[in-house]
Amino acid sequence: YSVQHPWLLICHGDLMQKQTFFNISDHRYYMRNISELKERILCAYADEWFVLESIYSNDCYLWNLVSNEKIQLPPLPAKCDIVKCLLSAPPHDPQCQVIFLIKETPDNDETNNDDTNEDDNSDEDEDEDENENSNGDGAENEDENSNGDEDEDEDDENENEDEDEDDENEDENLLIFYFCKPGYNEEFHKQDVRSIIGDSHLGIWTIFKKKIYTLIGMQNILTCLDVDNDSGRITATPMTNESPNLSKKYLDHTLYRGYIIQSSSNGMLLYVHLIFNGREYGMPYHFRVFQFDFATKRWIKSESIGEIAIFISFPGRSGTTCSIIGTNLKKESIYFTDGRYL
Repeated sequence: YSVQHPWLLICHGDLMQKQTFFNISDHRYYMRNISELKERILCAYADEWFVLESIYSNDCYLWNLVSNEKIQLPPLPAKCDIVKCLLSAPPHDPQCQVIFLIKETPDNDETNNDDTNEDDNSDEDEDEDENENSNGDGAENEDENSNGDEDEDEDDENENEDEDEDDENEDENLLIFYFCKPGYNEEFHKQDVRSIIGDSHLGIWTIFKKKIYTLIGMQNILTCLDVDNDSGRITATPMTNESPNLSKKYLDHTLYRGYIIQSSSNGMLLYVHLIFNGREYGMPYHFRVFQFDFATKRWIKSESIGEIAIFISFPGRSGTTCSIIGTNLKKESIYFTDGRYL
């Protein structure tokens, strides 16, 4: 294992039971069947430590690729979607934190019970109506009037259902941070995103020098998320009031993606702006790289990325870097996958 010789890990098979390790430096691949990675999703990593999630449930734990050591994490809600995950440092590090961005799904059990009670009551009303119908013609007019009332009731019920659906949609959009120190906390701390950043939308994020940085809002304002495990609170600190100065030259290209990446080789925080081809939306057209200057609190366009190579992932909106010294990697290069090709 070496951070200077990056490996591309591809998990495949119906149960993720097969792994292909591709050595980017010497262009060789190795097939493996690691039992610990079977039926697991790799959520995050720090050095040789992986955060693994079961494909059947939200059961998560830390696993060491080298020593095979395992650290169980506290349970997450049974009904939720894991949107993102970060591991700030290996678990032996005092600054280690694991943080999940969770979208909780509402529990429909109570709603289903209410619907059942309403159905039971409606059945009783239908029985009473049938008895009234059997009494003669005079009851028919009453039934017609009652049908009108039922229509009004149905309209009211439909309005209530729409309101309930709106409330459920708001609940479904509620994003919550779950975070803890692995091996230390028995339960996750939790805090909703809106209470921290004033918005329910969280942009791309990364770990830089064991701290969490994210881009907030339409202006992509760089913000540091300070996690206090003792108090169980997260605070947001804007690092600047400026967004990266993107060129107007490519405004006609409507599809683009952004990445914030820690450069472990030279201690830089990078923003990579990927612009896709207007005709072939799956093919990158142009890259722009910015470096954040913590002294002036500004993004500075990089004319050179130095003795490093940048690696980005399209689906995961994540990336990494490594030194090209002593490797066969190309200088001033950005690597990405295109189907089966790198």
